[in-house]
Amino acid sequence: MKTLNLIFATAGKTDMTITLANPKEGLTREEVNTAAAKLIPILVTRSGAEVTALTRATISTTTTEELA
Repeated sequence: MKTLNLIFATAGKTDMTITLANPKEGLTREEVNTAAAKLIPILVTRSGAEVTALTRATISTTTTEELA
């Protein structure tokens, strides 16, 4: 399974991570930046800190193996 991890900086000097399952194939950083720019104004942390910028975007791939 693949996940897209968006790591944002916050006004509270912490990071906020949003993880999305099954990102589309061939996703580019430009596409992620465009989507993140729309999210930043509406995101806040649990403690109320505003999100200020996207700092990293990664795609993680995991495999699951069932034990016999």
